[in-house]
Amino acid sequence: MAITSFAVSVVIEWYNVTHAEISRAKRMLATLKSQAAMLYFDDTRDFIKLTEPLELVIAFNSAKFDAAQVQQVVDDVIGASEWLTLRYLPVVGASYCQLKNAGAAIATGEIIIFLDSDLNPEPEWLAAFLRAFADPRVTVAVGNTYVDYSAGDVYSKSVALTWMFPLRDPASSVTLSTFFYANNAAFRKETFLSRQFPDVPGLIHVPAKLLVERLQSDGVAIWHIGDARASHPAPNGLVHFAERAVSAGRARAFSVEESVTIGLMFCWVRHDIECVYCGFKNIVFHGFKLELRLWQVPLAMTIAVTYFVLLFTGSLLSVLAPRFMRHRFRL
Repeated sequence: MAITSFAVSVVIEWYNVTHAEISRAKRMLATLKSQAAMLYFDDTRDFIKLTEPLELVIAFNSAKFDAAQVQQVVDDVIGASEWLTLRYLPVVGASYCQLKNAGAAIATGEIIIFLDSDLNPEPEWLAAFLRAFADPRVTVAVGNTYVDYSAGDVYSKSVALTWMFPLRDPASSVTLSTFFYANNAAFRKETFLSRQFPDVPGLIHVPAKLLVERLQSDGVAIWHIGDARASHPAPNGLVHFAERAVSAGRARAFSVEESVTIGLMFCWVRHDIECVYCGFKNIVFHGFKLELRLWQVPLAMTIAVTYFVLLFTGSLLSVLAPRFMRHRFRL
C-alpha cells in the first residue's frame, strides 16, 4: 500500500501556561518529539509519514513572556532534532485565539494542528490526525479532549465527570461532529486561513464557537477523530476553578448581541440546571469508570453545583456591573 505523506505544523499557544503547571507544557513537548520521530523515520507505520520535520510554532504574548525564557523551556525538552523544527512567534498583547491565528499565518505545513500548551497528547494523537487527513474529504478534524484524572483525587474525577469536556472516548472511530474545542483541532491550511478565528475584543474563547458557526454555514464538515486523544488538566486549584466558572458566565453575557432580558436570564438558569442534571447523571452512571467511591458522590455533586452557581453569578454580575466585569475574569 502506498504511503500517504504530509507536511505538518503544530501551532502551540503559550497562553494557558499562566494557569497550568509548566511541567505539563514540558510533557506535551516531549510527547510531540517522540511522536514526530516515529512518523518521520518509520516508512511502514500505518502507511502515513511526515515528509518534512514536524514544525512547531510557539506563539506567545511578548508583553507577558520573555522570549528567552520561552525558548529555554522549549529547548530544554526538544534540543537539537532533525525531525522537528522550532519557530517562535512573539505577538504583543495577543490573547488565546489571536495567538492561534498568528501562528497559523506563518505555518508552512499543509496540515495545521492547534494544540494548547496545557494539553498532554496520548501516544497515537499525531498519527490519528494524519490517518484522518489521508481521506481527502476531511478538511477539519477535532480530537477527543478529556480532563486528566490520573491523580486519582475526588476533585479531578468530579471535574472530569461534570465540566465542559466529555469523558475519554475509548473508540477509534471517525464521525461527524457539530462542534470542536480549539485546544485540539486540525485543519487543512487553506480551509483555516480563509476563515480563521474571528476577533471578538474582550472574549477569549468565544471566537472558537463563532468559527464553528462559520464552518457550518459554509457547509464545511467537522470530523471527530476518536483516537486523537489529549488530556486537559482540571482547573489549577479552587481559585482557578472559581475564576474559570465566573469567566464562562461573563463570556456568555457579553456574547449576547441584544439586550439581556429577564426571559434570557431564565434561559440561562434552565441551561445551568440542565448541565447540573447531566453532571449528576455522569456521576451516577459513569463515576465507576473513574473509580469514584460511593462516599465521594455527594462531594462530586457539590462541585458540579458550585461550578454552575458561579457560572450564573458571572453572567448576572456582567449584567449588573458590566464596566467592572469587562476588566475582570478574562480567562
